[in-house]
Amino acid sequence: MKQTLHLTLGILAMSVALSFQGCDKLKSAIKTPDVNFTGASADITIPPTNDTTAQAAIGTTTFAYNLDSMIKAQTSGVVGFNSISTIKITSMTFTLLDGTSTNNFANFAYAGGEFNTGAVDSHGNGYGPYTIAYVANNPDSYNLTFSPPIIDASQDLKKYFSSNTTFVYLVVAKLRRPITTTLHCHVDITYDIAF
Repeated sequence: MKQTLHLTLGILAMSVALSFQGCDKLKSAIKTPDVNFTGASADITIPPTNDTTAQAAIGTTTFAYNLDSMIKAQTSGVVGFNSISTIKITSMTFTLLDGTSTNNFANFAYAGGEFNTGAVDSHGNGYGPYTIAYVANNPDSYNLTFSPPIIDASQDLKKYFSSNTTFVYLVVAKLRRPITTTLHCHVDITYDIAF
């Protein structure tokens, strides 16, 4: 009887161990890869300005984006917004769609980008704008495309997001020369979403 009990307990222990190994294999087999997306791109209008003394937001845009739908589309519905563990920004690029030889990124001594969203904390307070990337001493040379370095690509920005997010993108600059015409700037931000 004692041997039968030991044998039964031994078989039960092996079954449990094999079950846990099977679960681990199953979890790793269905692990969802990170999602990189630039779908929340936007166009910003930069009006003419003579102010070369202050550093300020010289153009902004606001738009809504359904992050939950995008994630479900890219993962065949396996995961959605609630499965996100982190959201990080890996790149930001500005492109002037109608820049000229006298109105381009050479006009900007300092240039960078910020973003904000409609997200709120547990007390119902909104978050302030987050500076994504900037260059403090932008070269004085003709350029229609500008990709400032990301300040902290390891920063988790998930708190700024909800399943349907209202984005606010800002072009922040201090001008070295006035902008004499309206400029249209396309902004591409690459987000890395991990599950």
